Amino acid sequence: MSNENNLLAKEFIQKVFIKETGRLVDAGFYHFAFVIMAQGLETLGSFLDSKPLKAREQSKLRFSHAVNRLMPKEYSRLNNNHKLYDKLRASLAHTFTVSRSLLLTSKSNSEFGKKHLQETDEKLILVAEDFYDDFKKACLRLVDGMDKGIISDKKINTDFYFTF
Repeated sequence: MSNENNLLAKEFIQKVFIKETGRLVDAGFYHFAFVIMAQGLETLGSFLDSKPLKAREQSKLRFSHAVNRLMPKEYSRLNNNHKLYDKLRASLAHTFTVSRSLLLTSKSNSEFGKKHLQETDEKLILVAEDFYDDFKKACLRLVDGMDKGIISDKKINTDFYFTF
């Protein structure tokens, strides 16, 4: 592996999590965007601890760290007892579907598109565009912490066969 395939984490976050996920949302690929953002929160949380990026059995803790420290406060309440982790991240990562107590939608949905983070019929509503805005802010908060030296930037092996 050559060093040219190593990116600083903040470059990866800016290019993949912010730009590419934003393009998914803009193109209407909401489900795929939710998958990336849910998994991305766990990755963001990995920079908030001192363990290696690929440390085992850290998913729930890292997701929660990112939600609690980088996302708006409403998400922290929703993740009480790791509920958001279980409903969103774990479900999407393991089955590519969400739990029955979660509704994923977009702003174009006339019934639910303006109800981000609200509950209807015992289902938590997540609106793709709003969730992306909050996810993007979380990414930028992390990058800002890296720029200020508060959070360590790490090399990420990308080994992609395309250019950014």
